[in-house]
Amino acid sequence: MFTTIQSAQAETAYRQERIKRDFGRATARRQRREQAPQPEPRHARRALRPTHAA
Repeated sequence: MFTTIQSAQAETAYRQERIKRDFGRATARRQRREQAPQPEPRHARRALRPTHAA
């Protein structure tokens, strides 16, 4: 697959950098989601509650 040792080393270095970059994005995304204001809990929809007979 690889023609030279240098090309194998370059491919390995590229993969490691890409993994580090992707992992950094995932952790940053998770931290932003945790710091985001949480939505207030909603009450049950009125349409699901019993209604008066008309």
